Amino acid sequence: MSTLELAFEYSSRTRDCRRFLDEHWKRLPSIAEQLAGGYTHVSKQHGHAAANRWLRRNAAELIDPASVYRRFTPIASDLERGFQSLVKRAPTTIEGLQIGCRWLASVEERLVLNGYNVTHDDEAAINHAEAQASALERERSKLIGGIAEHNRRLRLGLLPPPLNLKTPKARTLSGQAREIALQIADSRNPLSPPLGIIPLMAVFTWYRAPVMSLSVVNEMALQKARHRARLHGINPPSLKMKSAVQLAKLTDPLWWRRQLRRLGSRRLEQVQREAHRVHKRAGIYCSDVTLERRRAQKNRNHALLDALEAINQEGQVYTLAELAELGLSNPDHRRAELMLRIRDTEVEARRLGHVGMFYTITAPSRFHPVHAKSGARNTKYDGSTPRDAQAYLQQVWARTRAKLAREDIGVYGIRVVEPHHDGTPHWHLLVWTAPEHADTVTEILGCHAEADTPEELYDWRGHKSTARFKVEPIDYTRGTAAGYVAKYISKNINGEQFARDGMKDDDKDSYGHDLNSSAPRIESWAAVWGIRQFQFVGLPSVTVWREIRRLNDKHLDELDNWEKATRPEARIAARFEQIRKAANSGQWDQFLRLMGGPNLPRKYRPVKPWTMPRVDLSRAEFSHATGEEREGVEALGRHGESKIGTFGIVVTDGRGNEHEYLTRFYRWQVRGRSLSDQGGSGSGEAASPWTRVTNCTQGPDIQPREPSPAELKAQRERLEEWKRSEIYRAEMEDAFHEAQEAREAARNLFAPPPPTQQEEYFPTELC
Repeated sequence: MSTLELAFEYSSRTRDCRRFLDEHWKRLPSIAEQLAGGYTHVSKQHGHAAANRWLRRNAAELIDPASVYRRFTPIASDLERGFQSLVKRAPTTIEGLQIGCRWLASVEERLVLNGYNVTHDDEAAINHAEAQASALERERSKLIGGIAEHNRRLRLGLLPPPLNLKTPKARTLSGQAREIALQIADSRNPLSPPLGIIPLMAVFTWYRAPVMSLSVVNEMALQKARHRARLHGINPPSLKMKSAVQLAKLTDPLWWRRQLRRLGSRRLEQVQREAHRVHKRAGIYCSDVTLERRRAQKNRNHALLDALEAINQEGQVYTLAELAELGLSNPDHRRAELMLRIRDTEVEARRLGHVGMFYTITAPSRFHPVHAKSGARNTKYDGSTPRDAQAYLQQVWARTRAKLAREDIGVYGIRVVEPHHDGTPHWHLLVWTAPEHADTVTEILGCHAEADTPEELYDWRGHKSTARFKVEPIDYTRGTAAGYVAKYISKNINGEQFARDGMKDDDKDSYGHDLNSSAPRIESWAAVWGIRQFQFVGLPSVTVWREIRRLNDKHLDELDNWEKATRPEARIAARFEQIRKAANSGQWDQFLRLMGGPNLPRKYRPVKPWTMPRVDLSRAEFSHATGEEREGVEALGRHGESKIGTFGIVVTDGRGNEHEYLTRFYRWQVRGRSLSDQGGSGSGEAASPWTRVTNCTQGPDIQPREPSPAELKAQRERLEEWKRSEIYRAEMEDAFHEAQEAREAARNLFAPPPPTQQEEYFPTELC
């Protein structure tokens, strides 16, 4: 006998009781067996009446888990595993079912963004983004179409209907119209007389109704668009932006696509963490779903960059993929620059007599869904995301910096963020400070790092743990400071490093995984949660370093011409030349020294980036399509915002004098590769000539030279030989088939419609 039949045997066995049980079993088919078992147990102990009350009370808020699994098919097995785990952890089965169903209900709410299922493929996100942008455009067009009607009603003195209209309850359209008309007739408006005891003029508030215009319509459309974004859980654009820029963003499918991808990926990853699929025994650092999505995104980006090319004014052509490999998008270049800056900062710190400290800060237990040692679920976990943990650590560091500033203590170094095995971030801080301030810095940082829930830092014996805050002074007898952080840098970029001699398992992370396999998961984790992995503190701007390094030995002529044209002061030119030589020789320590040393405020640095709005001289002053009159030559972005560009650097002499140096000499134009298939790409070659004749002159009339009879005969022979080849025959067959398909398509397009049933029985010829 099945569990369901057994439950009926322990009921009253009446028809009503059978119907009562069947309603619950049909509504919750996937957990009907567990509910029937509980029903049988309660009936044995307290009778079938109590069992009926128990089932009615406890099954009221339950949902069918199978319906949620079917809705999110790509992660159905993960959801089922997480649901069963919650059921097993509960004290009783019914409590576990209630907890699991509440979790599944929250999952369904989070993974569906106003109708968009985030577990679907990227094509669904693209279609949903286009639908939202099109809907907002239609709403705006509808409002624009109502401008004339509004102004006409205003001019004739006709009042609009009340704003608090109730939804009509009639089923027919005419009945709904009558209800709305009665509501308008019975509603109060400014011309309705008040109660007799109140003078009529006392309740009047006289004002002039504004005339509807395009600017008012845009504001109304903007409010609707912001409301639609909030329905999806998306933060609308900042109110500090112009209204036109906000509306342009909210009506752009690309903006919607980007927001849906970001929010959907984060919610999906958080559900995977709650389902116990992100830890060292499952998907370490991030889930397998997020890892595959990140790989697909990289493939799309690489295909797009490879399909576009950039050409400068000298005719050099490169694909965007090739240009990306030359910059910091290349992980090898990024790791090399980071290690150079850390190593040379240590050299300068040792010259100044400063000491190095290595700190590790971890978030409290409530941010961790999984225990570090056992891999079991953490009962203290409150559902926080990695971004919440990152915000907590940023707040700890902000309080520490504020306290250090009040104590007039300066620190400088690098901060590295990496995830625990469950995706919760923790910080590694490599900082230098004066020897007399080292203990104070450690005390202040440790005080703020351990201020939250300090009771969990002590075990039952009263011993304090270093799990929340760990400090390690840099011992130069054991190695350099760069050696302390080298493994963390490599682990968080691409896993490529040289294993140190005498260090066991130096090519593995702290959980025994190979760095080459861990690095892609860490990179995917940082990308999906939007966490900045590396940040320097108290050091000069790296933008200045990179811009100065553009002025290498290949551009000395351009630099000389620039100085001859702009005539900088001798003091500024000498300072700039010293900094330029230090930067181009790769000496970050000298660059740091020439830039004023560590902990100098940025406004006092001798060099800063030269940024200004970009210009577009090709902009039309008047648009015949929209009637818009444009003023100025400032270049605008996709959404109408100003485009700020970096053109070079600004050098100061410390006496209030400044001079700009141009560091970007090329103007690039991006285009599709199909426009230059005949030219060389990626090697700096100029494109093939655009004319079909030679550019050399042949006389006063500049006509092409006529070939001789022998040359004409040779050309005809080559043509006949080409026609006899297999390649020519295959091309002709393809062209013939394409022509046949085109004629068939045209015939179907202009064919008369099929006859109706009446025309089939009564042909035209017989009528």
